[in-house]
Amino acid sequence: MSSANEPGPRVAARLRILHTEASLGWGGQEIRILDEAEGISGRGHSVALAAPREAPIFEAARKRGLEAVPLPIARKSPGGFFALRRWLQAHPVDVINTHSSTDSWLAALACATLARAPAIVRTRHISASVPTNLPTRWLYRTATRHVVTTSESLRLQLIRDNGLAPERVSSPVPATRRGASPASRPIAGWSASSPRCGAGRAIAT
Repeated sequence: MSSANEPGPRVAARLRILHTEASLGWGGQEIRILDEAEGISGRGHSVALAAPREAPIFEAARKRGLEAVPLPIARKSPGGFFALRRWLQAHPVDVINTHSSTDSWLAALACATLARAPAIVRTRHISASVPTNLPTRWLYRTATRHVVTTSESLRLQLIRDNGLAPERVSSPVPATRRGASPASRPIAGWSASSPRCGAGRAIAT
């Protein structure tokens, strides 16, 4: 029999996670974002989604019971940058999971100007080549803590063509809502050490 003074099982820290999506379209990428956000929320983490109010994913997130934050991030603009930065100042989070080019840049620049910025995780959904110019190298190698790809081939592409360290790129099984079949149910949630922009890691746990 265990003693009353013995520590109980370790419980993972509850994280505050903001997903961002700039796209005004609707398809598999947006559905995957919502499935993952809902799955991670169901595991006890605080999850919100920032998107343009006019984007289909915004209303879809609300219908699923997720917190949806209307921000003007459909384009790379000063208005989108300042809106996201103000929101982060008022609502600190541990992790930002970006999903498209525009919101990734806005989040990276916002984080670069905050004293206590969250870790950025960039999910790469498409197979188009990532540029190798200096600004993009900064985005992927410095501003982003970890890159998640939707397939192993995309992961290998970023390592081979863009020089990302293998340990900073992963292709985990996507999070799903509770009730998914055991074969497709992953272990979900982000664990970030020392949440701030820059070097470090964020891993799916």
